[in-house]
Amino acid sequence: MARAKGFRRIAGVDEAGRGPWAGPVVASAVVLRHSRLPVRIDDSKRLSAVQRAKAFACILESADVGIGVVAAEEIDRHRILRATLLAMEQAVADLPEPPDLVLVDGMISPQLMIPSWPIVHGDQRSYVISCASIVAKVFRDRLMAFYHELDPRYRFHRHKGYGTARHAAALQVFGPSLFHRVSFRPVRKVADGLAPAV
Repeated sequence: MARAKGFRRIAGVDEAGRGPWAGPVVASAVVLRHSRLPVRIDDSKRLSAVQRAKAFACILESADVGIGVVAAEEIDRHRILRATLLAMEQAVADLPEPPDLVLVDGMISPQLMIPSWPIVHGDQRSYVISCASIVAKVFRDRLMAFYHELDPRYRFHRHKGYGTARHAAALQVFGPSLFHRVSFRPVRKVADGLAPAV
């Protein structure tokens, strides 16, 4: 549809990490050089970790990729929706060449100087958005593994900052780290000493 309207350099954009208690929100913008890749491409949540890793490597070899990262401190400052849109803006700006059109997963597009179309469930309906979802997910997961190396108390490499029982227990013992989103209610309750994380 987009190519029928004359667009040639089309970027897919998606994010990973809106819901976790810790870590950044990461967005990826992907412009494919080929219409299809020799690996399975799908919404990142539908792929195994091994499938995502293979797809991630293939995408990096076969596409222009931009990344946007908004850290926990900025999420606390801007709130998660604005932080997500900011990460998407950064990802598009990080592409080596600007696209003609941006296809965005979700109901809202970031503020860009080029046309952008939001697509609900775009990570399941658009091939290039699926690619972006894979890149964002793998990049963020690896970043959380790096954060685990910096501060192993919370085992970020296991839960990637999401609100698991083990994560809640670690929060109770150690309190929030520099990587935690204090504006998120479960973390804020622990930080304020009001109640356990739930």
